[in-house]
Amino acid sequence: MRVFKNYFKITWAHKTPILLYTIIFFVLMSFATKNTNQTAYKSVDVNIYVQDKSNTKLSKSLYDYLNKNAKIRKMDENIVDDKLFYEIINAAVIIPEDFDKTREVLYKVAPNNAYAMDIKEKINIYLSQVSSYEKSGFTEDEAIKNANEDLDKKIDVSIKEGSVNPKKDKSKYYFNFLNYLLLAQVILVVSNIALVYKKQPILMRNNVSPCPRTRINMELMLGHIVTGLVFWLIYMILFCVMYKYDFTKTHVNLMMLNSFVFTISVVSMAVMISNVIKNSNTVQGVMNIVSLGSSFLCGAFVPQELLGKTALTIGRIFPGFYYIRNNEILVENPEISKILPNIFIILGFSVVFIAISVLAKPKGNDNINK
Repeated sequence: MRVFKNYFKITWAHKTPILLYTIIFFVLMSFATKNTNQTAYKSVDVNIYVQDKSNTKLSKSLYDYLNKNAKIRKMDENIVDDKLFYEIINAAVIIPEDFDKTREVLYKVAPNNAYAMDIKEKINIYLSQVSSYEKSGFTEDEAIKNANEDLDKKIDVSIKEGSVNPKKDKSKYYFNFLNYLLLAQVILVVSNIALVYKKQPILMRNNVSPCPRTRINMELMLGHIVTGLVFWLIYMILFCVMYKYDFTKTHVNLMMLNSFVFTISVVSMAVMISNVIKNSNTVQGVMNIVSLGSSFLCGAFVPQELLGKTALTIGRIFPGFYYIRNNEILVENPEISKILPNIFIILGFSVVFIAISVLAKPKGNDNINK
């Protein structure tokens, strides 16, 4: 197993880019999948300015209601526009003198402020509630009292455990992004090592060595497979640590199986590329094109449901499309029977890549790297 042992000595020589990719991926995934575990809803407090020029029971009641549901800031009327411009306050509400008759307020908002509309909605709700009671025959005082009682009622909103939309399952994003990392790292390592064995001195020594050419190729292939499985195992361990892996989750178990099959396809693709590439200087470029390009087209970075028809059509020529499609299926319906068709397609890609490697190998050997 001399060739097999030497394989990993060469791999160790490329430890810097390998570790760099792993660290970058770990950091990106830590931020992308950070979970605050919030299970309750809380309304956002909005900073507003309110000026009551009416001073009636209704206007004072509206002022009190806004004070409970927002932060009213006291300030000089002349600087209100400046405060709005610099977004120190989100909105300014002016209650005019004829408010009791018109039931309308003057409303100013900060530029492009999303929270300001919440205050306008609250004002409309309050006035609508008072108006409803008045139309039902209640006096103004009774209408204000009843409206305040209704709107003071608090409803606790919480997210029930287990009721989260399955599409929000973060494990899917981890395994989808794994498409890029496995492609990038396996292609980088396998192609570089395969090209080392194509260099003239090594190839000539292998040709005259007592070790049969078939055995050398078998040990190289074994090294490629072990390399791919090591990368796969590393990312499975990272997943277990980052997500506190629960072995009872069927969809996650099947995602792991799906990624294992995909890794086999990636290794065969990397071997094919190494037999087609003639120059070691092009490995980095090919790796970036294949890993980044296919990841964008297959849905590793952007969900497949958001991709255009053309992108999805092109993406079907890569095994990553069917790998990611399986992840999407498993979140909705975690049954192995649902992903078997795509599993067989991924394995079919592996067979095609191996066939191309065999056909391209004689040409590759004729082109010795010096």
